[in-house]
Amino acid sequence: MELAIAAFLTTAVYFAIVLGALIVVHEFGHFIVAKKSGVRVERFSIGFGPPLWRKQWRGTEYRLAVVPLGGYVKMYGEQLDEAISNSVGSFLHQSVWKRIAIVAAGPSFNLFFAIALIAFIHVAGIPVEKSVRLGKILEGSAASQAGLQTDDTVIALDGRPIERIDELKAHIVASGGRVLHMQVNRAGQVLTMPITPQKDAEARAWRIGVELRPGDIRVQHSDPLTALGEGVAWTWRITSLTITGFGKILAGVIPLKDSLAGPLGIAREIGRQADHGWRNVVFFAAAISINLAILNLLPIPVLDGGHLLFFGLEIVQGKPLSVRAREMAQRVGLLVLAALMLLAISNDVRVFYNDVIERLFP
Repeated sequence: MELAIAAFLTTAVYFAIVLGALIVVHEFGHFIVAKKSGVRVERFSIGFGPPLWRKQWRGTEYRLAVVPLGGYVKMYGEQLDEAISNSVGSFLHQSVWKRIAIVAAGPSFNLFFAIALIAFIHVAGIPVEKSVRLGKILEGSAASQAGLQTDDTVIALDGRPIERIDELKAHIVASGGRVLHMQVNRAGQVLTMPITPQKDAEARAWRIGVELRPGDIRVQHSDPLTALGEGVAWTWRITSLTITGFGKILAGVIPLKDSLAGPLGIAREIGRQADHGWRNVVFFAAAISINLAILNLLPIPVLDGGHLLFFGLEIVQGKPLSVRAREMAQRVGLLVLAALMLLAISNDVRVFYNDVIERLFP
């Protein structure tokens, strides 16, 4: 029971930190670009609903609200039906390009945040494998026939030094079934063992039938410039995969009910990542930040992407959309967003229920 409570508290703390950081970064993007563009920011809120804490400073009210599942920046002259006594500092009275910059800043800051998180991890150091150790040997497998034993440490394969599990797997899969010469360290003695991979009929790949484990681990640090490059490359890769995933969801290849997670689902995954260390939590936070950026850029009214769509139409036709058209679009957007939120929450409840059933009736 004590371990369960400790795990719950750890997950809750990580969840609060991750969610809070993502909200602050996103809203700060809108906030700072609006300020620099001459727009008066009336409120910077983390959370929705009644305030738990608030402070007025330099013309802006900063607040923490009771529902912490989001946030917003309230700008002067932002609402379509808002009475404007003075156009100075009004959002809607800015040029369309300034409005685009302000709205796009939220998702952009989420992408920058992902880059910064990954760069930080590389500077702090990433554990990398220095060797591969053999685990359980399957009976009758190629490894068993070659005389390999549990706890043998792989040094090289066909004269190529091996440090990582994925390196060893790649060489075995690419072998085509030819004889490989594996050099191993067994209790200080270096042995060379000929081994012939066997074709796994189900996986249709070459295997040697042994569990592979990381051997020695070292922490690899990167200089800030290299780390920044790693952050950009990783963010680009995950952004591309996420966009592809959204495309598959829209095409019906991936069922919508299996691809959405709400607060409970995110908290559950953060707890799983926390079991493997803080670095995994930071990687997950970076991935969620990218997802948040892309989700907000979807052309759904009330989301940032919907506003950008309106601004694009304004540029094309030379004037803003009518107030009625924007109000109708926002109503539709609210319905779509509410439907997605309900689906995400129902997915959370379904997964939570299945977890409870599995624990009660293993």
